[in-house]
Amino acid sequence: MQKHNTRVSRPTVPHAAPTQTYSAQNTAGDVMGFNAKARALAISALLTGFIATSGFAAQGIETDSVTFVQAADTSGSRSALTLELNAGTLAYFKQVNSQGGVHGRQLRLATVDDGYVVKRTVELTREWIEKDAAFAFVSSIGTANAEAVLPLINAAKVPLVAPLSGAISLREPFSRNVFHIRSSYAQEVERMVEHVLTIGISRVAVFYDDDAFGQDVQRGVEEALARRKLKPVATGKVERGSADVTQAVRAIAAAQPQVVICGSFGKSLVEFIKAMKATPVQPQYYALSFFTAGASIKQLGSDARGIGVTQVMPKPGAVNLPMIREFQTVMAAHAPQARLSYISLEGYLTGKVLAEGVRRAGRNLSREKFVEALEGFRNVDLGGVFLSYSPTDHSGLKRVEITVVDGGGQVLH
Repeated sequence: MQKHNTRVSRPTVPHAAPTQTYSAQNTAGDVMGFNAKARALAISALLTGFIATSGFAAQGIETDSVTFVQAADTSGSRSALTLELNAGTLAYFKQVNSQGGVHGRQLRLATVDDGYVVKRTVELTREWIEKDAAFAFVSSIGTANAEAVLPLINAAKVPLVAPLSGAISLREPFSRNVFHIRSSYAQEVERMVEHVLTIGISRVAVFYDDDAFGQDVQRGVEEALARRKLKPVATGKVERGSADVTQAVRAIAAAQPQVVICGSFGKSLVEFIKAMKATPVQPQYYALSFFTAGASIKQLGSDARGIGVTQVMPKPGAVNLPMIREFQTVMAAHAPQARLSYISLEGYLTGKVLAEGVRRAGRNLSREKFVEALEGFRNVDLGGVFLSYSPTDHSGLKRVEITVVDGGGQVLH
């Protein structure tokens, strides 16, 4: 297949050593720090200034800029995830913009805070659609949040690129307006089940957040096991936004599983694993790719050791890939305090896809031409990572690897 790939022209990158510390930036303005209130005020002020100067050009397109909009959590439980993801996207945008942009247009990202509240995501999305100010929506956080805005996006024919979700509900039925980059949760779960059965484990339990994300994972586990004529030995769930895992721990510990597959993220997952560690039952835990974002590993401390984690992006330190070498150098130049992680790499790859879509759409840019450009991706070389779309397939990458957390909190392949 690689004989027919299309290579993406890469921005010239300065020579600089990569760094592993953390921050994130916003090209609707500039630096977003850690303080939630200050962050929200900065975003509001910067976005207000951007709106005032831009005058909301039709479809988010001006002669010298194009605006992508992200309605995501920058003040609540998923704020660290948003900031880590955006660090990569914004670093790539800054690199491209420093070299004149794409067809003379600067790439802008306007991030507006939905607090991880579905109603707020819908309100913000509707506002930007009604003002015709968003060229495309990008990097939504939360399965339920993305599900809720799909009717608006489809009705207005505004693209949504790289939602940070692998839910089947965002892929089926097919929407011409939604383009995925990461693999689906079903693919992640299938790889987990395949792996644990290969090593002789059959007693599998499921712990999940009782929301669209967790339910999708729970269904995926049941279906993957059913294909092998097995069932989960137990399931336990926790309400969305809650960390009361008492009932889930009781149900799962009573079944004495060998493995627990976790469709959970953040505080609820941390509390579940800690509570299970206090019982006589000591299964191995498997978590989806979001687990390595944010502070979960640090919060678990030594309890994180041995947790299996699926990854849908290449290893951020895999310098054999041209994209990883480029990623490290660009992040060092434009986000020097940022953590080089799977999530910031996913954001960086998102930036590359957006820029390449705009480039292929040409100088006379429109949403329709952008969609057609993305659908024309055929084995596009993004730096050793190949991406294809078509008019009937927007599923993106189809790669899942199993990693494990070591005693020092590092993720090993």
